[in-house]
Amino acid sequence: MAKKVKDFTVIIPTVGRPILKECLDALLKGHVLPIRIVVIDQGENPEVADWIKINGVSGVDILHIRSTGRSPSSARNEGMAEVETSFMAAIDDDCLAEPDWLEVIDLHLQKNPNVIVTGRVEAAGNGVPQTVVTSTTPFLMSSLPIRNLSPLATGNMGTSFKLAQKIGNFDENLYTAEDTDWAYRAMRAGIPVLYAPDVIVNHHHWRDSSQTTVNYQAYAIGLGAFYGKHLRHGDWSMVPRALLALYRGAKSLFKGLKNQDENLTLEGKARLTKLIPGLVAGLRGVGFSRQQRGKE
Repeated sequence: MAKKVKDFTVIIPTVGRPILKECLDALLKGHVLPIRIVVIDQGENPEVADWIKINGVSGVDILHIRSTGRSPSSARNEGMAEVETSFMAAIDDDCLAEPDWLEVIDLHLQKNPNVIVTGRVEAAGNGVPQTVVTSTTPFLMSSLPIRNLSPLATGNMGTSFKLAQKIGNFDENLYTAEDTDWAYRAMRAGIPVLYAPDVIVNHHHWRDSSQTTVNYQAYAIGLGAFYGKHLRHGDWSMVPRALLALYRGAKSLFKGLKNQDENLTLEGKARLTKLIPGLVAGLRGVGFSRQQRGKE
């Protein structure tokens, strides 16, 4: 039986990791297929073209764009520039979609086309799990509370292209926390984020402890830059948000040391040492590239 094709473009940023093959395979085994998949390739792996060619026999238009950009934000922006469908979805190259992933996103958007849909990010792989979202309780967020970050995971999202255009591009000064910033801007524009736990991807964790340290530092810098950016524009709610983030960093560090939890210790230390430099960069309007992040 032929699979249904939905009016979607799926955007995948990649740096050419082999897991991209599995990401594409999972998408093409879905219950429904998108009209187009756009792969924004910011790596230097020549095999990516071969992987796309192999999957091209599926009948889905897979567009491979070699990019000189060096951030998830720029990749997502390049991907959105290629969208010609009514709806778009996004997944990261190290995430594997469940077979009903696009089907369920489509169902939610048919019921409520004026939202951004996001969902669960389950842990997979043998590395240190960092980015997981496992709540089974659905909710609609129309404003960003002081105590909470946005539930939006840009590695697991879908929305109408008209809404994406209304929000605008991802901020390329933010190497990380670009999803938090995009969702915050969306909610300020009256576009809520729907967390739907039946929209599921499996995040393949591959980093070891040293790579995890660098990644936690990047997250902290990006979060600080997000606070600094909006504080620079007069949003004083970023002051208590930043203070709360520092408090949570101290709490994580203390708890991690007490319980000999290396992962929690690394996360707490990163927040305490890197969030303020990120905030200062955001206040100055200075971005962090992948190369700069690697030096942290």
